[in-house]
Amino acid sequence: MSQTDERIITHFGSGFTGPKDKLYRQCTEIGELISKNGYTVCSGGYGGTMEAVSKGAKKNDGKTLGVTVATWDRQPNIYIDENIQMSNHMERIMELIAIGDAYVIFPGGTGTIVEISTTLEIMHKKAMKEKKLIFFTSFWKNVIETLKLDSKSLKELIKRNVKFVNTPQSVIKELKNLNL
Repeated sequence: MSQTDERIITHFGSGFTGPKDKLYRQCTEIGELISKNGYTVCSGGYGGTMEAVSKGAKKNDGKTLGVTVATWDRQPNIYIDENIQMSNHMERIMELIAIGDAYVIFPGGTGTIVEISTTLEIMHKKAMKEKKLIFFTSFWKNVIETLKLDSKSLKELIKRNVKFVNTPQSVIKELKNLNL
């Protein structure tokens, strides 16, 4: 859990999902449900799924954090309450991981796969305590199944901490089961 009583859920996903996409609408609903249940929404702070979950959280006056990069020529999305600026991309990833009490992962690309891999690697090397990864849809299922082939210890870590769900309501159900 974070250093305060705040319960922070970090989200990883595509920066290219648009408001007309079904995934954007689902992420908005997830953000809304997460804030309604008292969690703080944390994301990379820019567009796509990051914007969608933050937008949803603001529908309930929920708190939103964005972890951005100071040198990037992009502005955080308008739904971010607190912009945590890091000096480079790797520091950003490490802060997104460190700040979260649990993670919700959406479909995405190379950035998302780096976030997933880094999170699992840090836990696997016992550099941080184990935390839950809730994958929205089965988009990353084959990647996770491949990672299980690496070692018995990684396979067991994944079994303990990874869950795949298909509805926004299932995301909340899984978070509530964590008793954060």
